[in-house]
Amino acid sequence: MFKKTKVRQIIELLQKKLSDREISNILEVSRNSVARIRVTSEDNNLEWDELLMMTDDELYRLFYPDKFKPKTSYAPVDYSYVHSELGKVGVTEALLWEEYCDKCKKEGVKACSYPTFTRGYKNYTINKNYTSHIEHKPGVTLEVDWSGPTIGYIDPDKRTPCTAYLFVATFPYSQYTYVEATRSMNQTDWLYCNVHMLEFFEGTPVKIVCDNLKTGVISHPKHGEIVLNDAYLSFAEHYQVAIVPAAVRKPKQKASVEGSVGKIARKIIGILRNQTFYSLESLNVSIKKALNDINSKEFQKRNGSRKIIFETEEKPALKPLPMMPFEICEWSYNHKVGLNSHIWFNKGQYSVPNNYLGQYVDVKYSNAMVYIYSSHKLIAEHKRLPSGIKNGKRTEASHLPYPIYTPQTIESSIKKAEEIGSNTATVVSRIYENAKIKEQALVSVRSILDIADIYDKDMLETACGRALKDFYLVTYNSLISYVKEISRQKNGKSKDTSATEKSHGIVRGASYYGKDGAK
Repeated sequence: MFKKTKVRQIIELLQKKLSDREISNILEVSRNSVARIRVTSEDNNLEWDELLMMTDDELYRLFYPDKFKPKTSYAPVDYSYVHSELGKVGVTEALLWEEYCDKCKKEGVKACSYPTFTRGYKNYTINKNYTSHIEHKPGVTLEVDWSGPTIGYIDPDKRTPCTAYLFVATFPYSQYTYVEATRSMNQTDWLYCNVHMLEFFEGTPVKIVCDNLKTGVISHPKHGEIVLNDAYLSFAEHYQVAIVPAAVRKPKQKASVEGSVGKIARKIIGILRNQTFYSLESLNVSIKKALNDINSKEFQKRNGSRKIIFETEEKPALKPLPMMPFEICEWSYNHKVGLNSHIWFNKGQYSVPNNYLGQYVDVKYSNAMVYIYSSHKLIAEHKRLPSGIKNGKRTEASHLPYPIYTPQTIESSIKKAEEIGSNTATVVSRIYENAKIKEQALVSVRSILDIADIYDKDMLETACGRALKDFYLVTYNSLISYVKEISRQKNGKSKDTSATEKSHGIVRGASYYGKDGAK
Protein backbone atom coordinates (compact mmCIF):
# COMPACT_ATOMS: atom_id res chain seq x y z
CA MET A 1 0.00 0.00 0.00
CA PHE A 2 1.31 3.46 -0.96
CA LYS A 3 1.70 6.38 1.29
CA LYS A 4 -1.28 8.58 0.69
CA THR A 5 0.83 11.45 -0.60
CA LYS A 6 2.04 9.41 -3.58
CA VAL A 7 -1.34 9.51 -5.43
CA ARG A 8 -1.35 13.28 -5.49
CA GLN A 9 2.29 13.31 -6.65
CA ILE A 10 1.49 10.89 -9.48
CA ILE A 11 -1.31 13.21 -10.67
CA GLU A 12 1.00 16.24 -10.55
CA LEU A 13 3.58 14.46 -12.73
CA LEU A 14 0.90 13.17 -15.13
CA GLN A 15 -0.23 16.76 -15.51
CA LYS A 16 3.33 17.57 -16.67
CA LYS A 17 2.95 14.88 -19.37
CA LEU A 18 5.68 12.57 -18.07
CA SER A 19 5.53 8.93 -19.15
CA ASP A 20 4.45 6.10 -16.83
CA ARG A 21 8.04 4.81 -16.74
CA GLU A 22 9.48 8.21 -15.81
CA ILE A 23 6.93 8.70 -13.01
CA SER A 24 7.57 5.18 -11.73
CA ASN A 25 11.32 5.85 -11.51
CA ILE A 26 10.93 9.27 -9.92
CA LEU A 27 8.40 8.26 -7.21
CA GLU A 28 9.57 4.65 -6.85
CA VAL A 29 6.13 3.20 -7.46
CA SER A 30 5.01 0.50 -9.87
CA ARG A 31 4.07 1.43 -13.43
CA ASN A 32 0.74 -0.41 -12.93
CA SER A 33 -0.18 2.05 -10.20
CA VAL A 34 0.62 5.01 -12.44
CA ALA A 35 -1.28 3.45 -15.36
CA ARG A 36 -4.31 2.80 -13.13
CA ILE A 37 -4.57 6.46 -12.16
CA ARG A 38 -4.07 7.67 -15.75
CA VAL A 39 -6.61 5.23 -17.28
CA THR A 40 -9.24 5.88 -14.60
CA SER A 41 -8.92 9.63 -15.15
CA GLU A 42 -9.23 9.30 -18.92
CA ASP A 43 -12.24 6.95 -18.73
CA ASN A 44 -14.11 9.38 -16.49
CA ASN A 45 -13.07 12.50 -18.49
CA LEU A 46 -11.50 14.01 -15.37
CA GLU A 47 -9.24 17.06 -15.64
CA TRP A 48 -5.95 17.10 -13.67
CA ASP A 49 -6.74 20.50 -12.13
CA GLU A 50 -10.09 19.20 -10.98
CA LEU A 51 -8.48 16.15 -9.34
CA LEU A 52 -5.90 18.22 -7.50
CA MET A 53 -8.71 20.19 -5.85
CA MET A 54 -9.90 17.00 -4.08
CA THR A 55 -8.77 15.91 -0.65
CA ASP A 56 -6.50 12.86 -0.24
CA ASP A 57 -9.42 10.79 1.02
CA GLU A 58 -11.55 11.76 -1.98
CA LEU A 59 -8.71 10.82 -4.35
CA TYR A 60 -8.25 7.40 -2.78
CA ARG A 61 -11.98 6.78 -2.73
CA LEU A 62 -12.05 7.58 -6.46
CA PHE A 63 -9.03 5.52 -7.61
CA TYR A 64 -9.04 2.68 -5.03
CA PRO A 65 -12.67 2.21 -3.93
CA ASP A 66 -12.10 -1.52 -3.28
CA LYS A 67 -8.93 -1.13 -1.14
CA PHE A 68 -9.25 2.17 0.67
CA LYS A 69 -12.29 2.95 2.77
CA PRO A 70 -11.28 5.89 4.94
CA LYS A 71 -13.60 7.07 7.60
CA THR A 72 -15.05 10.47 6.86
CA SER A 73 -15.30 13.07 9.54
CA TYR A 74 -18.67 14.28 8.22
CA ALA A 75 -22.10 12.70 7.84
CA PRO A 76 -22.56 10.78 4.55
CA VAL A 77 -24.74 12.32 1.82
CA ASP A 78 -27.57 10.34 0.21
CA TYR A 79 -26.76 11.20 -3.42
CA SER A 80 -29.53 9.00 -4.82
CA TYR A 81 -31.97 11.31 -2.99
CA VAL A 82 -30.09 14.38 -4.26
CA HIS A 83 -30.29 13.09 -7.82
CA SER A 84 -34.05 12.52 -7.66
CA GLU A 85 -34.78 15.87 -5.99
CA LEU A 86 -32.82 17.87 -8.58
CA GLY A 87 -35.38 16.86 -11.18
CA LYS A 88 -38.01 19.01 -9.47
CA VAL A 89 -38.79 22.67 -10.24
CA GLY A 90 -36.86 25.17 -8.12
CA VAL A 91 -34.55 22.59 -6.53
CA THR A 92 -30.81 23.34 -6.69
CA GLU A 93 -27.68 21.78 -5.26
CA ALA A 94 -27.29 24.78 -2.94
CA LEU A 95 -30.80 24.26 -1.53
CA LEU A 96 -30.22 20.52 -0.95
CA TRP A 97 -26.87 21.23 0.72
CA GLU A 98 -28.54 23.71 3.10
CA GLU A 99 -31.18 21.09 3.97
CA TYR A 100 -28.41 18.54 4.51
CA CYS A 101 -26.60 20.97 6.86
CA ASP A 102 -29.81 21.62 8.83
CA LYS A 103 -30.32 17.88 9.24
CA CYS A 104 -26.72 17.38 10.43
CA LYS A 105 -27.11 20.23 12.92
CA LYS A 106 -30.25 18.64 14.40
CA GLU A 107 -28.51 15.25 14.66
CA GLY A 108 -25.37 16.78 16.15
CA VAL A 109 -22.99 15.57 13.45
CA LYS A 110 -20.55 17.44 11.20
CA ALA A 111 -21.66 18.40 7.67
CA CYS A 112 -19.40 18.47 4.63
CA SER A 113 -18.57 21.69 2.80
CA TYR A 114 -20.50 22.83 -0.27
CA PRO A 115 -17.58 22.10 -2.68
CA THR A 116 -17.29 18.60 -1.24
CA PHE A 117 -21.07 18.16 -1.58
CA THR A 118 -21.05 19.14 -5.28
CA ARG A 119 -17.92 17.08 -6.08
CA GLY A 120 -19.48 14.09 -4.42
CA TYR A 121 -22.64 14.43 -6.54
CA LYS A 122 -20.55 14.78 -9.72
CA ASN A 123 -18.61 11.61 -8.88
CA TYR A 124 -21.90 9.87 -8.13
CA THR A 125 -23.34 10.69 -11.56
CA ILE A 126 -20.06 9.66 -13.26
CA ASN A 127 -19.86 6.32 -11.48
CA LYS A 128 -23.55 5.60 -12.14
CA ASN A 129 -23.27 6.84 -15.75
CA TYR A 130 -26.15 9.22 -15.05
CA THR A 131 -27.00 12.46 -16.76
CA SER A 132 -27.98 15.17 -14.30
CA HIS A 133 -31.68 16.05 -14.31
CA ILE A 134 -30.98 19.76 -13.80
CA GLU A 135 -31.49 20.48 -17.51
CA HIS A 136 -34.75 18.57 -17.62
CA LYS A 137 -36.98 20.69 -15.43
CA PRO A 138 -40.40 21.50 -16.89
CA GLY A 139 -40.63 24.71 -18.88
CA VAL A 140 -36.95 25.61 -18.57
CA THR A 141 -35.28 24.34 -21.75
CA LEU A 142 -36.56 24.15 -25.33
CA GLU A 143 -34.21 22.58 -27.89
CA VAL A 144 -34.39 23.40 -31.62
CA ASP A 145 -32.64 22.16 -34.76
CA TRP A 146 -32.99 21.31 -38.45
CA SER A 147 -33.64 17.68 -39.27
CA GLY A 148 -31.19 15.73 -41.40
CA PRO A 149 -33.93 13.72 -43.19
CA THR A 150 -35.99 15.71 -45.69
CA ILE A 151 -39.36 15.26 -47.42
CA GLY A 152 -40.57 16.17 -50.91
CA TYR A 153 -43.52 18.00 -52.46
CA ILE A 154 -44.57 19.27 -55.89
CA ASP A 155 -44.27 23.00 -56.64
CA PRO A 156 -47.82 24.16 -57.56
CA ASP A 157 -46.58 26.70 -60.14
CA LYS A 158 -43.70 24.93 -61.87
CA ARG A 159 -45.01 21.38 -61.32
CA THR A 160 -41.52 20.26 -60.39
CA PRO A 161 -40.41 18.20 -57.35
CA CYS A 162 -39.01 20.24 -54.44
CA THR A 163 -37.27 19.41 -51.17
CA ALA A 164 -38.76 20.49 -47.85
CA TYR A 165 -36.57 20.83 -44.77
CA LEU A 166 -37.95 19.90 -41.36
CA PHE A 167 -37.59 22.23 -38.37
CA VAL A 168 -37.90 20.34 -35.06
CA ALA A 169 -38.32 21.71 -31.52
CA THR A 170 -38.76 19.66 -28.37
CA PHE A 171 -39.02 20.10 -24.60
CA PRO A 172 -36.61 17.52 -23.08
CA TYR A 173 -38.75 17.16 -19.96
CA SER A 174 -42.00 16.09 -21.63
CA GLN A 175 -40.56 15.30 -25.11
CA TYR A 176 -43.49 17.34 -26.52
CA THR A 177 -42.42 18.25 -30.04
CA TYR A 178 -43.18 20.70 -32.85
CA VAL A 179 -42.32 20.07 -36.51
CA GLU A 180 -42.67 22.37 -39.54
CA ALA A 181 -41.62 21.97 -43.18
CA THR A 182 -39.94 24.90 -44.96
CA ARG A 183 -38.63 25.68 -48.44
CA SER A 184 -35.13 26.47 -47.20
CA MET A 185 -32.96 26.68 -44.11
CA ASN A 186 -32.22 30.41 -44.45
CA GLN A 187 -32.53 32.98 -41.67
CA THR A 188 -36.07 34.11 -42.56
CA ASP A 189 -37.46 30.57 -42.52
CA TRP A 190 -35.57 29.87 -39.30
CA LEU A 191 -37.15 32.89 -37.58
CA TYR A 192 -40.65 32.11 -38.87
CA CYS A 193 -40.32 28.56 -37.53
CA ASN A 194 -39.22 29.88 -34.13
CA VAL A 195 -42.23 32.22 -33.99
CA HIS A 196 -44.66 29.47 -35.06
CA MET A 197 -43.05 27.12 -32.52
CA LEU A 198 -43.80 29.42 -29.57
CA GLU A 199 -47.34 29.98 -30.85
CA PHE A 200 -47.78 26.19 -30.96
CA PHE A 201 -46.53 25.79 -27.37
CA GLU A 202 -48.54 28.90 -26.28
CA GLY A 203 -45.74 30.16 -24.09
CA THR A 204 -42.01 30.81 -23.81
CA PRO A 205 -39.41 28.82 -21.85
CA VAL A 206 -36.50 30.20 -19.86
CA LYS A 207 -33.98 29.32 -22.56
CA ILE A 208 -33.76 27.94 -26.10
CA VAL A 209 -30.83 25.64 -26.89
CA CYS A 210 -29.91 25.70 -30.57
CA ASP A 211 -27.15 24.29 -32.72
CA ASN A 212 -24.34 26.59 -33.87
CA LEU A 213 -25.96 27.29 -37.24
CA LYS A 214 -25.17 30.60 -38.99
CA THR A 215 -28.84 31.58 -39.16
CA GLY A 216 -28.73 32.04 -35.38
CA VAL A 217 -25.14 32.20 -34.15
CA ILE A 218 -22.31 34.28 -35.63
CA SER A 219 -19.53 32.87 -33.44
CA HIS A 220 -19.22 30.49 -30.49
CA PRO A 221 -15.59 30.45 -29.32
CA LYS A 222 -14.38 27.92 -26.77
CA HIS A 223 -13.39 30.83 -24.54
CA GLY A 224 -15.10 34.18 -24.87
CA GLU A 225 -18.46 35.73 -25.62
CA ILE A 226 -21.06 33.99 -27.80
CA VAL A 227 -22.25 36.30 -30.60
CA LEU A 228 -25.82 35.91 -31.95
CA ASN A 229 -26.86 37.54 -35.21
CA ASP A 230 -29.01 40.69 -34.95
CA ALA A 231 -32.25 39.07 -36.10
CA TYR A 232 -32.10 36.16 -33.65
CA LEU A 233 -31.04 38.51 -30.85
CA SER A 234 -34.07 40.74 -31.58
CA PHE A 235 -36.29 37.64 -31.48
CA ALA A 236 -34.87 36.69 -28.07
CA GLU A 237 -35.39 40.21 -26.69
CA HIS A 238 -38.99 40.34 -27.98
CA TYR A 239 -39.94 37.07 -26.24
CA GLN A 240 -37.65 37.62 -23.21
CA VAL A 241 -35.98 34.23 -23.69
CA ALA A 242 -32.29 33.31 -23.41
CA ILE A 243 -30.63 31.81 -26.50
CA VAL A 244 -27.98 29.27 -25.44
CA PRO A 245 -26.07 27.61 -28.31
CA ALA A 246 -24.97 24.06 -27.50
CA ALA A 247 -21.29 23.81 -26.63
CA VAL A 248 -19.10 22.91 -29.59
CA ARG A 249 -18.31 19.17 -29.69
CA LYS A 250 -20.55 18.52 -26.66
CA PRO A 251 -23.45 16.54 -28.18
CA LYS A 252 -24.80 15.56 -24.77
CA GLN A 253 -25.95 19.15 -24.28
CA LYS A 254 -28.39 18.65 -27.16
CA ALA A 255 -29.21 14.96 -26.76
CA SER A 256 -32.99 15.35 -26.59
CA VAL A 257 -33.41 17.33 -29.77
CA GLU A 258 -30.85 15.22 -31.65
CA GLY A 259 -32.85 12.12 -30.74
CA SER A 260 -36.23 13.73 -31.49
CA VAL A 261 -35.01 15.10 -34.82
CA GLY A 262 -34.03 11.65 -35.99
CA LYS A 263 -36.89 9.62 -34.53
CA ILE A 264 -39.83 11.97 -35.11
CA ALA A 265 -38.64 13.13 -38.54
CA ARG A 266 -38.31 9.51 -39.67
CA LYS A 267 -41.70 8.65 -38.17
CA ILE A 268 -43.45 11.51 -39.96
CA ILE A 269 -41.67 10.79 -43.24
CA GLY A 270 -42.65 7.12 -42.91
CA ILE A 271 -46.29 7.92 -42.15
CA LEU A 272 -46.54 10.29 -45.15
CA ARG A 273 -44.37 8.24 -47.55
CA ASN A 274 -47.28 7.14 -49.78
CA GLN A 275 -48.85 10.61 -50.13
CA THR A 276 -48.12 13.22 -52.79
CA PHE A 277 -48.27 16.88 -51.80
CA TYR A 278 -48.84 19.64 -54.34
CA SER A 279 -47.93 22.53 -52.06
CA LEU A 280 -45.91 23.21 -48.93
CA GLU A 281 -49.12 24.25 -47.15
CA SER A 282 -50.80 20.87 -47.74
CA LEU A 283 -47.61 19.12 -46.56
CA ASN A 284 -47.64 21.05 -43.28
CA VAL A 285 -51.32 20.23 -42.72
CA SER A 286 -50.50 16.50 -42.95
CA ILE A 287 -47.42 16.94 -40.74
CA LYS A 288 -49.60 18.60 -38.10
CA LYS A 289 -52.00 15.63 -38.08
CA ALA A 290 -49.18 13.06 -37.88
CA LEU A 291 -47.43 15.07 -35.15
CA ASN A 292 -50.62 15.22 -33.08
CA ASP A 293 -50.82 11.42 -33.19
CA ILE A 294 -47.19 11.09 -32.10
CA ASN A 295 -47.54 13.59 -29.24
CA SER A 296 -50.76 11.92 -28.06
CA LYS A 297 -49.38 8.37 -28.09
CA GLU A 298 -48.84 6.79 -24.64
CA PHE A 299 -45.26 6.27 -23.46
CA GLN A 300 -44.10 2.68 -23.07
CA LYS A 301 -41.84 3.26 -20.05
CA ARG A 302 -43.48 6.34 -18.59
CA ASN A 303 -46.98 7.23 -17.49
CA GLY A 304 -48.99 9.44 -19.83
CA SER A 305 -48.05 10.87 -23.22
CA ARG A 306 -45.97 13.78 -24.45
CA LYS A 307 -49.09 15.93 -24.72
CA ILE A 308 -50.50 15.02 -21.29
CA ILE A 309 -47.20 15.67 -19.48
CA PHE A 310 -46.73 18.94 -21.35
CA GLU A 311 -50.27 20.18 -20.62
CA THR A 312 -50.24 19.21 -16.93
CA GLU A 313 -46.65 19.83 -15.83
CA GLU A 314 -44.76 21.90 -18.41
CA LYS A 315 -47.19 24.41 -19.88
CA PRO A 316 -48.06 26.02 -16.49
CA ALA A 317 -44.34 26.80 -16.07
CA LEU A 318 -44.08 28.71 -19.38
CA LYS A 319 -44.17 32.51 -19.56
CA PRO A 320 -47.12 34.00 -21.51
CA LEU A 321 -46.53 35.19 -25.06
CA PRO A 322 -46.37 38.97 -25.70
CA MET A 323 -49.45 40.67 -27.13
CA MET A 324 -47.90 41.07 -30.58
CA PRO A 325 -45.87 38.37 -32.35
CA PHE A 326 -42.31 39.06 -33.40
CA GLU A 327 -42.10 40.93 -36.70
CA ILE A 328 -39.52 39.25 -38.90
CA CYS A 329 -37.48 41.83 -40.78
CA GLU A 330 -34.51 41.96 -43.09
CA TRP A 331 -32.09 44.79 -43.84
CA SER A 332 -31.05 46.57 -47.03
CA TYR A 333 -28.31 49.19 -46.81
CA ASN A 334 -27.12 52.42 -48.47
CA HIS A 335 -30.16 53.83 -50.26
CA LYS A 336 -29.68 57.43 -51.45
CA VAL A 337 -32.47 59.94 -50.79
CA GLY A 338 -33.39 61.58 -54.12
CA LEU A 339 -34.30 65.20 -54.83
CA ASN A 340 -37.99 64.23 -54.63
CA SER A 341 -37.50 63.12 -50.98
CA HIS A 342 -37.92 59.44 -51.93
CA ILE A 343 -35.69 56.38 -51.95
CA TRP A 344 -35.91 53.46 -54.36
CA PHE A 345 -36.45 50.08 -52.70
CA ASN A 346 -37.64 46.84 -54.27
CA LYS A 347 -38.92 48.54 -57.47
CA GLY A 348 -40.91 51.14 -55.52
CA GLN A 349 -40.40 54.58 -53.94
CA TYR A 350 -40.82 55.54 -50.29
CA SER A 351 -40.72 59.09 -48.91
CA VAL A 352 -38.15 60.37 -46.42
CA PRO A 353 -38.16 63.75 -44.56
CA ASN A 354 -36.71 66.39 -46.91
CA ASN A 355 -33.88 67.33 -44.52
CA TYR A 356 -32.21 64.02 -45.49
CA LEU A 357 -31.95 64.87 -49.21
CA GLY A 358 -28.79 63.43 -50.76
CA GLN A 359 -27.95 61.30 -47.70
CA TYR A 360 -27.72 57.50 -47.52
CA VAL A 361 -30.18 55.59 -45.36
CA ASP A 362 -30.81 51.95 -44.39
CA VAL A 363 -34.04 50.01 -44.82
CA LYS A 364 -35.48 47.40 -42.46
CA TYR A 365 -38.39 45.60 -44.08
CA SER A 366 -40.91 42.85 -43.41
CA ASN A 367 -43.70 41.39 -45.47
CA ALA A 368 -45.98 44.23 -44.41
CA MET A 369 -43.86 47.26 -43.48
CA VAL A 370 -40.82 49.29 -44.57
CA TYR A 371 -38.79 51.11 -41.89
CA ILE A 372 -36.17 53.70 -42.92
CA TYR A 373 -33.21 54.48 -40.62
CA SER A 374 -30.49 57.10 -40.62
CA SER A 375 -27.57 56.52 -38.23
CA HIS A 376 -29.63 53.85 -36.40
CA LYS A 377 -32.51 56.35 -35.92
CA LEU A 378 -35.97 55.59 -37.34
CA ILE A 379 -36.94 58.50 -39.61
CA ALA A 380 -39.86 57.07 -41.65
CA GLU A 381 -42.12 54.05 -41.92
CA HIS A 382 -44.55 52.98 -44.64
CA LYS A 383 -46.78 50.08 -45.53
CA ARG A 384 -44.95 47.95 -48.05
CA LEU A 385 -46.10 48.15 -51.69
CA PRO A 386 -47.71 44.93 -52.99
CA SER A 387 -45.19 42.66 -54.70
CA GLY A 388 -46.91 42.89 -58.10
CA ILE A 389 -46.74 46.71 -58.32
CA LYS A 390 -43.77 48.31 -60.10
CA ASN A 391 -42.75 51.98 -59.75
CA GLY A 392 -45.37 52.52 -57.05
CA LYS A 393 -45.07 55.26 -54.40
CA ARG A 394 -45.66 55.60 -50.70
CA THR A 395 -45.59 59.32 -49.82
CA GLU A 396 -46.21 61.20 -46.59
CA ALA A 397 -47.04 64.85 -47.26
CA SER A 398 -45.02 66.14 -44.29
CA HIS A 399 -41.86 64.68 -45.81
CA LEU A 400 -41.98 66.94 -48.90
CA PRO A 401 -40.64 70.49 -49.18
CA TYR A 402 -43.70 71.44 -51.31
CA PRO A 403 -47.43 70.53 -51.13
CA ILE A 404 -48.57 67.46 -53.03
CA TYR A 405 -50.75 68.16 -56.08
CA THR A 406 -53.89 66.08 -55.75
CA PRO A 407 -56.25 66.00 -58.77
CA GLN A 408 -59.86 66.83 -57.96
CA THR A 409 -62.25 63.91 -57.62
CA ILE A 410 -66.01 63.59 -57.26
CA GLU A 411 -65.62 63.20 -53.49
CA SER A 412 -63.25 66.16 -53.14
CA SER A 413 -65.50 68.41 -55.28
CA ILE A 414 -68.55 67.60 -53.15
CA LYS A 415 -66.54 68.32 -50.01
CA LYS A 416 -65.33 71.65 -51.42
CA ALA A 417 -68.92 72.65 -52.35
CA GLU A 418 -70.11 71.83 -48.81
CA GLU A 419 -67.37 74.04 -47.39
CA ILE A 420 -68.59 76.99 -49.56
CA GLY A 421 -72.22 76.66 -48.46
CA SER A 422 -75.46 74.67 -48.62
CA ASN A 423 -76.71 76.32 -51.86
CA THR A 424 -73.47 75.45 -53.70
CA ALA A 425 -73.58 71.91 -52.33
CA THR A 426 -77.19 71.54 -53.63
CA VAL A 427 -76.21 72.76 -57.11
CA VAL A 428 -73.26 70.32 -57.28
CA SER A 429 -75.18 67.31 -55.96
CA ARG A 430 -78.01 67.84 -58.48
CA ILE A 431 -75.49 67.98 -61.34
CA TYR A 432 -74.05 64.61 -60.28
CA GLU A 433 -77.49 63.07 -59.69
CA ASN A 434 -78.68 63.95 -63.20
CA ALA A 435 -75.44 63.00 -65.00
CA LYS A 436 -75.30 59.73 -66.92
CA ILE A 437 -71.52 59.61 -66.43
CA LYS A 438 -70.50 61.20 -63.12
CA GLU A 439 -66.86 61.59 -64.17
CA GLN A 440 -67.98 63.71 -67.15
CA ALA A 441 -70.07 65.90 -64.82
CA LEU A 442 -66.87 66.58 -62.84
CA VAL A 443 -65.82 69.02 -65.61
CA SER A 444 -69.00 71.12 -65.14
CA VAL A 445 -68.69 71.03 -61.36
CA ARG A 446 -65.06 72.13 -61.54
CA SER A 447 -66.06 75.16 -63.68
CA ILE A 448 -68.70 76.18 -61.14
CA LEU A 449 -66.30 75.82 -58.20
CA ASP A 450 -63.69 77.90 -60.04
CA ILE A 451 -66.08 80.87 -59.74
CA ALA A 452 -65.19 81.03 -56.05
CA ASP A 453 -61.54 81.56 -57.01
CA ILE A 454 -62.31 84.19 -59.68
CA TYR A 455 -64.82 86.15 -57.56
CA ASP A 456 -65.27 84.89 -53.98
CA LYS A 457 -67.05 82.13 -52.06
CA ASP A 458 -69.84 84.34 -50.70
CA MET A 459 -70.68 85.61 -54.18
CA LEU A 460 -70.89 82.02 -55.52
CA GLU A 461 -73.07 80.92 -52.64
CA THR A 462 -75.47 83.92 -53.15
CA ALA A 463 -75.65 83.28 -56.91
CA CYS A 464 -76.44 79.58 -56.35
CA GLY A 465 -79.24 80.57 -53.95
CA ARG A 466 -80.85 82.91 -56.53
CA ALA A 467 -80.41 80.43 -59.40
CA LEU A 468 -82.06 77.61 -57.43
CA LYS A 469 -85.19 79.77 -57.13
CA ASP A 470 -85.46 79.89 -60.93
CA PHE A 471 -84.00 76.49 -61.97
CA TYR A 472 -83.94 72.98 -60.52
CA LEU A 473 -80.81 72.02 -62.41
CA VAL A 474 -78.33 74.88 -62.50
CA THR A 475 -75.61 74.97 -65.17
CA TYR A 476 -72.48 77.09 -65.42
CA ASN A 477 -73.95 79.30 -68.18
CA SER A 478 -77.10 80.08 -66.20
CA LEU A 479 -75.18 80.57 -62.96
CA ILE A 480 -72.52 82.94 -64.31
CA SER A 481 -75.16 85.56 -65.26
CA TYR A 482 -76.33 85.68 -61.63
CA VAL A 483 -72.71 86.01 -60.49
CA LYS A 484 -72.06 88.93 -62.85
CA GLU A 485 -75.26 90.68 -61.80
CA ILE A 486 -74.31 90.37 -58.12
CA SER A 487 -70.83 91.60 -58.97
CA ARG A 488 -72.21 94.71 -60.79
CA GLN A 489 -74.55 95.47 -57.92
CA LYS A 490 -71.71 95.19 -55.48
CA ASN A 491 -69.43 97.42 -57.57
CA GLY A 492 -72.21 100.03 -58.15
CA LYS A 493 -72.95 100.20 -54.49
CA SER A 494 -69.31 100.80 -53.66
CA LYS A 495 -69.20 103.68 -56.28
CA ASP A 496 -72.29 105.36 -54.72
CA THR A 497 -70.69 105.12 -51.30
CA SER A 498 -67.54 106.72 -52.63
CA ALA A 499 -69.51 109.63 -54.23
CA THR A 500 -71.44 110.23 -50.99
CA GLU A 501 -68.21 110.41 -49.08
CA LYS A 502 -66.91 113.05 -51.57
CA SER A 503 -70.10 115.24 -51.29
CA HIS A 504 -69.67 115.41 -47.55
CA GLY A 505 -66.01 116.47 -47.71
CA ILE A 506 -64.48 119.78 -46.43
CA VAL A 507 -65.51 122.76 -48.69
CA ARG A 508 -63.56 126.04 -48.46
CA GLY A 509 -65.49 129.21 -49.53
CA ALA A 510 -64.23 132.26 -51.53
CA SER A 511 -63.55 134.15 -48.29
CA TYR A 512 -60.90 131.51 -47.51
CA TYR A 513 -58.97 132.40 -50.64
CA GLY A 514 -59.73 136.19 -50.68
CA LYS A 515 -61.71 138.35 -53.07
CA ASP A 516 -59.86 137.21 -56.15
CA GLY A 517 -59.87 133.61 -55.00
CA ALA A 518 -56.32 133.67 -53.80
CA LYS A 519 -55.39 132.99 -50.22
